Amino acid sequence: MNNNSAMHRIVRGTSALCLIALLAACATTSPALRESQDLSAQGRLDEALVRLEGALRESPTNPELRLAVAQTREKLMARQVRQLQEQAAQDSKRAVEEAPRPVVAEKPAAVGLDKVINVDFKGATLNQVCQVLYRTAGLNFVFDKEVTTDQPISITLRRTSVRDVLALILMSQQLEQRNINPDTVMIYPNTPNKAREYQSLSVRSFYLTNIDAKTAAATLRTILKARDLVSDEKQNVVVMRDTPEAIRMAEKLLAVHDMPEPEVMLEVEVLEVKRSRLQELGLLWPSSLMLTPLASTTGGTVTLKDLINTTSASLAAAVPTFGINAMAQSGDTNLLANPRIRTRNREVAKIMIGERVPNITTTSTATGFVAESVQYIDIGLKLDVQPTIYLDNEVAIRISLEVSNIVSLVQTKSGTQAYQIGTRNASTVLRLKDGENQVLAGLISDEERSSGNKVPGLGDLPVIGRLFGTKRDEGQKTELVLSITPRLIRNNKRPTIDQTEFSIGPETALRPTSPDMSYFTEVVPAPTAPPATVRQ
Repeated sequence: MNNNSAMHRIVRGTSALCLIALLAACATTSPALRESQDLSAQGRLDEALVRLEGALRESPTNPELRLAVAQTREKLMARQVRQLQEQAAQDSKRAVEEAPRPVVAEKPAAVGLDKVINVDFKGATLNQVCQVLYRTAGLNFVFDKEVTTDQPISITLRRTSVRDVLALILMSQQLEQRNINPDTVMIYPNTPNKAREYQSLSVRSFYLTNIDAKTAAATLRTILKARDLVSDEKQNVVVMRDTPEAIRMAEKLLAVHDMPEPEVMLEVEVLEVKRSRLQELGLLWPSSLMLTPLASTTGGTVTLKDLINTTSASLAAAVPTFGINAMAQSGDTNLLANPRIRTRNREVAKIMIGERVPNITTTSTATGFVAESVQYIDIGLKLDVQPTIYLDNEVAIRISLEVSNIVSLVQTKSGTQAYQIGTRNASTVLRLKDGENQVLAGLISDEERSSGNKVPGLGDLPVIGRLFGTKRDEGQKTELVLSITPRLIRNNKRPTIDQTEFSIGPETALRPTSPDMSYFTEVVPAPTAPPATVRQ
């Protein structure tokens, strides 16, 4: 009985101490609670929340302060949602009153993910942010079981679509999304396993016209980090399995690279001008005197005795004809080749005008076996051109020209015949505009030959020496002229900046940051209401 009385006294004493401590705590925090209640009654919820959060930092274990902070936040959020709904209703009504009469191409105002809003979240949780977006844009959210929704989020954006706001928030929390339908979003952790589980994949076959399928597959694999690619070189098709965003970026990338190859027509004229001159002038004096013994007196054969007793009467003299040489010859020969070549960009075009001459080579072995082989040599005009077509309608042409002819026939000691070939070649690179002509000349071959017959001694005398002999002057001059004119048949236009540059998002999750769908289809803009404002 005494023990029970002592126990009751201890319990009553402990309860009294707890009650005293609780009253002391209430007395300590009651000014903050009373002040926040007064501010809330005046509609100044922002100031009330700031006052309560300051008091909670000083007494973090106070349950009344924690409850008051949560209630104030809920009231503030409810008021903002109510104001937002009222403003949206007013904006919609104003847009309907001020909008012009609808046309066929006009679209309704942006809703859902395309709605433009202003956001200012400070320390809000993912769950609270999604509730605001649910009430603002009418979006439904589904969370994966591994998603943590109580992490604090702070973000401030102006005039940004709900789609971009949600993408930035999820990126900051290492989360990813999948659109189930236009009004429902699935949120899951951004991990490889979850990506394979939730990401929707599509298959697209790109039928290419100009670019090689193997090259296109290598480009997509390197630039876009495409998952699965198959290139069919026979049909020139690339099959891609990836996310819809990656396929849209691949379509935009291939649209720039799959362009027709430029072509050019080269008008070439090759002219070989040969001028020859021959002049022979002078007196043709006898160059020899022939003495022939006459027959013997007996009428028989001339004997040695007859030669010893020879006199001027027994000798017959034969003198060559005396004459005058006066001859002059001249001639012009034009060899013209006028081919027209159509070739693609950076492709080599070759022209050969002439003939193939056999050159026989004899080979003998130690056993005495002799074998002959025939090799054919191209003699004539050979022209190689390689154009490089630029986007400014200029063409750079690499030219290699060679003209060859047979000079003489050479015979070896073994009886094998070979040809001595003379060649002239030129190689250069020039850049011309479309339709601009260029002439290359100056490949000249000049030969001068002089010969004559004259009386020894008298023919060497000055001036009068021309009377005792004849002189032959021969000259031959050859010049090669090349004229070339490029004419563009097809060329590509320089792509615009929108086609050659676009954002694909971070490397860990490739996606177009602001997809420009006007690149694929024609979009008619619709009137939009002023952006809604969301604060937390």
